[in-house]
Amino acid sequence: MFLQQQTNTVAILVRATEGSPPFVDELFCRRLSLDSHRFGLNIIVLAVSNKPSVSRLTQGYAFDRGEWNIVPLPAVDLIMNRCLLPLPGIFKQQLQALVSSSNGHHVRYWSASLPGKWKVHRALSADPRLRALLAPTTLLQSDTLWEQWLERWPKGIFFKPVSGTHGKDTFRLYHDEHHTSWIMEGRNTRNELIHRTFEHRQDVSAWLDLYKAGKRMILQPYLELSHYGRPFDIRALVQKNGQGRWSLTGCMVREGPAGSLTSNLHGGGKAYPVHPYLLERYGSNQSDTLLESIRQAAARIPTLLESRFGRLAELGLDFGADVQGRLWLLEVNSRPGRSSFAEAGDTRMHNLAYTRPLAYARYLLQQHVLTDVKRPMKMPNTSSTAGLKPIPIHGG
Repeated sequence: MFLQQQTNTVAILVRATEGSPPFVDELFCRRLSLDSHRFGLNIIVLAVSNKPSVSRLTQGYAFDRGEWNIVPLPAVDLIMNRCLLPLPGIFKQQLQALVSSSNGHHVRYWSASLPGKWKVHRALSADPRLRALLAPTTLLQSDTLWEQWLERWPKGIFFKPVSGTHGKDTFRLYHDEHHTSWIMEGRNTRNELIHRTFEHRQDVSAWLDLYKAGKRMILQPYLELSHYGRPFDIRALVQKNGQGRWSLTGCMVREGPAGSLTSNLHGGGKAYPVHPYLLERYGSNQSDTLLESIRQAAARIPTLLESRFGRLAELGLDFGADVQGRLWLLEVNSRPGRSSFAEAGDTRMHNLAYTRPLAYARYLLQQHVLTDVKRPMKMPNTSSTAGLKPIPIHGG
């Protein structure tokens, strides 16, 4: 609902696409639009295209009476960037004009964005407690000795792009059972399954050089994170609430199809409540230990990353648990999806996942703390329990 009389307008930036409406992330935009009146906000969606012919900002979209309507561009008070692609230069210039037309300030963002996986990994490694949750990781370069990695980790090594999402362009490399050839299996840019066999080491190196051309990738050990042959991970969603404080909205398990490398819902995965899933997999004591470790990590990660990369609003924390029950921190995403909460049927968490962004937006607008979103924030005293209050885990 677009409230013409309200003064605070939040613009959501999403990637343009074909169809009706002509943008991705429609459910997220619609849910925020439907709830926005409770927080005294207008929501307008701005579709970002990387095509030079349509990269200009000419119109917005507002949800009203059950449908998306084209609306004139209003003055904007806050920008929520959900677009995973870089913004075209001319688009950013016009966006600046929309914001400064009414308040004279620079473009003001709801949250900063995290850099690629490699920089985030290095930042998290600075915390000894979090370092224990991280798999050995290196940036893939021309002189990377992947053979040595494979010797150290005979189950295989895992490659993923620094800036990838949804499990795309990820693959595992491992020896066949007789160690006479190398097998690669994973997903391509279109999220389609790929599989190749190499008879010679030089062929593996040549393929890696070709595949990573134009991409920055990281290399990690392949971790056995599966249940009945299906890969799974645990998504923890941490968000700032209406008082500007971090809170753990909840956790869900995402399980991929049998034979898949990843558990992303975009690759055919399904979502389940976390408590019964872990209970069946590990039993009561080990499940409780895993969930407590997730609570502790969820309390440390946001403030650490804010101290390096600027003010953040929400994070998707992806954890894995191996066959021995060891917890691993797999990935941190500053623009997380939330479809797993809907699929798993937890109404409370699903609603919070959409209302907390609005509550935090209202807090920012009321507190006038919108400047310098990229400025590193002061980190709490991590040598004590300061800033690390107990967080309940929901989703059972």
